[in-house]
Amino acid sequence: MKKLFLVGAQGLLFTSLALAEHYPASSMNFHIDVGQARQDINPSDFPPGTDIDDEDIAFRAGIGLRTGLLGGNISYINFGQSAVSTPTASAEADTYGLGFDLQLDLPLSEYSSFFVKGGILSWEQVTDEHQAGTNFVTRYREDGADPYWGVGFRFSGAPGMNIKIEYDRFEFKDNGSDVVADYDLVTVGLEFFM
Repeated sequence: MKKLFLVGAQGLLFTSLALAEHYPASSMNFHIDVGQARQDINPSDFPPGTDIDDEDIAFRAGIGLRTGLLGGNISYINFGQSAVSTPTASAEADTYGLGFDLQLDLPLSEYSSFFVKGGILSWEQVTDEHQAGTNFVTRYREDGADPYWGVGFRFSGAPGMNIKIEYDRFEFKDNGSDVVADYDLVTVGLEFFM
């Protein structure tokens, strides 16, 4: 099995290198993505009967540079809102940030490629907490800068444009200590070359 995996990996590498000549030497791009963000909220951390909404529409946009098989992006990412409601209190959290990532393309054909990426996101989470029976809102802010990784697939939809499908994994910590949230992000987007 291990031998079969190594042969397959070598075949993919050689194919990628052979197809690399079809990629432009250097190009700037603008991308916009929409998808689903899901925060890992553990129901066992809350009393029975808690209502948890851990999914929302996510949005990402930014600019990037690609040179051959390597690329990099600077992106604004909005994970939307997550919410928890118990009989005595409720809380809504908005999470967003600015990310920088590096990507490696593995071409599958002249018009499509698989890619892997890793990066760092400077993020902020703003949580509004409401106590039952009061009109007061307590606001908490947490922030940090944490690494993330992702994989994706892109294919040429038209000259000067790619269609992308991506999965990203984020694990946020408050100033590098306490875990705040883990997010899974799945997006579909467009990449325009300049």
